[in-house]
Amino acid sequence: MGDFYQTADSVPDNAKLMTRDLNHLKSSFDVVIIGGGISGAWLALHSSQQGFKTALIEQSDFASQTSSASSKLLHSGIRYLQQMQFGRVRESAIERANFIYAAPHLSTSVPFAVPTYKDFARSKLFLNCGMLAYRMLCIGENSIIASKEQKLAPIKSISAQQLDDICPVGDEQNTGAVVFHERHMQDSERMVWEILQTAQHAGAVVVNHVRAEKILIEENKTYGVSARDQLSNENLEIKSRVVVNAAGPWIDELNIPLNSNTNKQSINGFAVGSHIVCRQISDHAIAITTKLKSDTKIDRGGRHIFIIPWRGFSLVGTSYDEIKKPRLDMVIQPSHAQQLIQAVNDTLPDIKLTRDDLISGYSGLYPLKTDNIKSQTYQGSGEYQIIDHAKSDNIEGMITALGAKYTTGRKLSSLAIPIVANKLGKASQTITKSKLKCSQYSDLSTFKKAKLEQYIDRFSKKLLLHLITTYGSNIDNFIDSLNDSLLTSVCQSQADILGQIKWAIDHEQAYLLNDVLFGRTSLGLLGISDNEIETIALFMAKELSWSDDFLQQQLQGALQQQQEIKESLDAAYQLG
Repeated sequence: MGDFYQTADSVPDNAKLMTRDLNHLKSSFDVVIIGGGISGAWLALHSSQQGFKTALIEQSDFASQTSSASSKLLHSGIRYLQQMQFGRVRESAIERANFIYAAPHLSTSVPFAVPTYKDFARSKLFLNCGMLAYRMLCIGENSIIASKEQKLAPIKSISAQQLDDICPVGDEQNTGAVVFHERHMQDSERMVWEILQTAQHAGAVVVNHVRAEKILIEENKTYGVSARDQLSNENLEIKSRVVVNAAGPWIDELNIPLNSNTNKQSINGFAVGSHIVCRQISDHAIAITTKLKSDTKIDRGGRHIFIIPWRGFSLVGTSYDEIKKPRLDMVIQPSHAQQLIQAVNDTLPDIKLTRDDLISGYSGLYPLKTDNIKSQTYQGSGEYQIIDHAKSDNIEGMITALGAKYTTGRKLSSLAIPIVANKLGKASQTITKSKLKCSQYSDLSTFKKAKLEQYIDRFSKKLLLHLITTYGSNIDNFIDSLNDSLLTSVCQSQADILGQIKWAIDHEQAYLLNDVLFGRTSLGLLGISDNEIETIALFMAKELSWSDDFLQQQLQGALQQQQEIKESLDAAYQLG
């Protein structure tokens, strides 16, 4: 794996860190949150909205690990029907509605077609019975969403011919499909960032590239976190009355030393989930049944793989594997990509992915907490944990919040914050649905129409829709920041412009090349060329006053990462 994440000794002293001031961490806080994924982001927002003096630190970039490596779905929990976890179905559906209400422009409704067959377990009748139960469990979600335009479309059945028009399944036994709607994010990282930015507006101090190294404890009570800035190599002692460990797969690295006698672990397994990006297969998402094992009580023949339209391509996932220890430098492995390629080609022979169809791929870690880890079997338990270490380890002021799914990150926070409030000796206010700072409009369709009319004489409709989807109600400020030189396109296959790179540097704490390529734009996964990466790197070098050596380190690290993805896809196709 290339050294694309640069350590402190290679960062130039004169780098311009526009919105990042470590002095803000040299204060005393009520709450310090470790981890800048979806769980940490909601915790920072809810904590600051409660009036608690809050800081959040993230060891790499925000949402750069598990939160970026999903299928980018705000999943309604329909998969839990197969596990007969009806409470989790409803919980996920309600939380999806809260996300839609918070930021309607950051996700879109995508129709999912689930093919049906003549055998009873996969029949249209049986699936529709399940869908009826699903809709009953989801009662009330549209009232949370509020906006009529964003409410979820009804479930419907389609014929075999209609399914063939959407995507040729190539199996004579199919009887059509059942179609339901999910919400898909353009960028899961963007959602995390906008939650964090809203937390900043509520008073939180939010800093990336700061690694927590130790929980500070004296007389069985935490008083903060010892940390190290990854960009300047500065050691920091961040004082706080409460520490919340929301570091996902890395929580045990900090927690186990708290009580070396028991060596208790919150996580007892790590799943690796991978996705590939390929040419667009359909404008619908397709759920295909594979030969891969799945831990379900209602078996439709094997684990499902999703093929989801995404930014002009298709996103295919998820593969499944296990590893023993968490890693920051995850790159998709050939065997993982091969699982997905084979699943598509076996189930959709008329599609037949070739090597030229494969654009990119990525992998992420998913912490597991279950009493029975089943090798090579997708479990997807959806479990999360909140641990009050005063009760479990006799350490006051320490809480662990381990998320399970992206969609339930807000729920996890809403359950943890009352415990935080109690430790601070303060009353906890009820956590209700709320808009993000980027969603200060009453109706998305009305807002889109107004912005298209306002700016259509200056920009193309394609670019305007992209900017609305990306920035929401911040679009006016973004457009005000542009000059002619910043209108240059930065990737041939996408609408992104150079002004987005400038904005990410100035307003979104993007300091390293991969912060932009993955954390703020997703361009690193969307067929960007080496020359286009170099253009972005040169622009960042100028804006951030990088030295020539640091520029080359950043550029070569990013190019090496792209090369390793390419080599994995090459090897995967040969395996197939």
